[in-house]
Amino acid sequence: MRLFHKIFLCFVAIFSITFQVAGYFLINYTYGNAISQEKKFAFQDFQYNRYILQSILYSNPEFFEENEADFSDVSRNFTVPVAVYGTDGKYIFSNMSTLPEEPDFDEGEDDRISFQIYEKDGEHYIFVCDYVSQGENSMYLITQTDISSVINVQKSTIAYFQKIYMAILCISFLLVFLLTKLITASLNKVAKATRRIAGGEYSERISTKGKDEISELASDFNEMAQQVEDKIGELSNVAKQKEDFAANFAHELKTPLTSVIGYADMLYQRNLPREEVKSAAGYILKEGMRLEALSLKLMDLFVLDKQDFILEKMSVREMFENLEQGIEPVCRKYGAALHMEIGEGMIRVDYDLFKTMILNLADNALKADCKDIWIEGKQGKNTYQIRIKDNGKGIPPEELGRITEAFYMVDKSRSRKQHGAGIGMALVSKIVEIHRAKLEIESDGKAGTVISVTFRLQEDYGNE
Repeated sequence: MRLFHKIFLCFVAIFSITFQVAGYFLINYTYGNAISQEKKFAFQDFQYNRYILQSILYSNPEFFEENEADFSDVSRNFTVPVAVYGTDGKYIFSNMSTLPEEPDFDEGEDDRISFQIYEKDGEHYIFVCDYVSQGENSMYLITQTDISSVINVQKSTIAYFQKIYMAILCISFLLVFLLTKLITASLNKVAKATRRIAGGEYSERISTKGKDEISELASDFNEMAQQVEDKIGELSNVAKQKEDFAANFAHELKTPLTSVIGYADMLYQRNLPREEVKSAAGYILKEGMRLEALSLKLMDLFVLDKQDFILEKMSVREMFENLEQGIEPVCRKYGAALHMEIGEGMIRVDYDLFKTMILNLADNALKADCKDIWIEGKQGKNTYQIRIKDNGKGIPPEELGRITEAFYMVDKSRSRKQHGAGIGMALVSKIVEIHRAKLEIESDGKAGTVISVTFRLQEDYGNE
């Protein structure tokens, strides 16, 4: 059964039962009050007629024992129909049209008043019975009060209530239907949106209004849909990066291997002059070195994903004093000047990874045909920032987002000539991630590049 039908039927059932129960108690309450009032009046009539009976007995104690007593004259004295019975339950006198079948006689004088409601031939009566004593005479007096009008009013009220109930029930069907439709409309929107998302429309959203639970559900659904869309986009990017990685890796292997195989075959098949042999061997050596650099960097990249590193607190200035000895000779080789200004500071690092990161950044700057490299270190309030700046060719702004992808090269021809494979910045990015630092790359594609690595100081994310 659908939720719409469940809510609709529940509303109708609850309304019907509630209205019927409320009507039942209301009508019974009204009827009870009316009967109590009639009993009060009946009791008043009984008291008055008891006085009349006692007066008759007082004036003529033998009246009801006389065989020729004129009961017709006596009956005119009573204000309501009455019946008189002896203490033995024997009938003596009555001017009632209907007598009770089993009068409730109570032996003795104990002030107990008996009330009986009796129905016959569609008429309803209240009989009031009590023990009456006057002098030496004792008997039972029963008075009759017609309450048919009260019963008829009750029946009319019940019939009228049922008409009102049916009319209101018909109207409530329509109102409950519309209300249920309104309540489930938002749920239907969520269900339809869910099906569309399941069909691949990850940008699907639900317009939310109000602050009720349905609106909160729609808002949570939108947030979930956004997370799903972001995750799908992330997975798509990862899949694309893997495809690009495989394609680039195959391409990077194909070109040098083809050349190596070609020159090796030429050396094997032909007798060449020494100069040509030397040239072919040199080319094979150069391509072999590039393949070696590629394999080593790929190995480093894979190792970084598998290994846990212990970060130790070290002086930045001392680390760069050691690194400067390895960076300066490379700068001289490329004809670039090194400018280093490192402020005091302690950061948590793995020294070998830190060294690899700095050397890769310096190597990338030198391969960009720069004339100067500036390496600066400065401590802030809660951070220590290392900036590496060059005045080389720079990186086009539109390519900054992809610079850390494996095998991505801004200038592929220049990178291959310098034995580059596009792995260096991917390694740098992974090392920065291991150190829980922040990597920023700035360049306008014309006046060099500035790379900043910011380390946090307060967070204890390594071992002492």
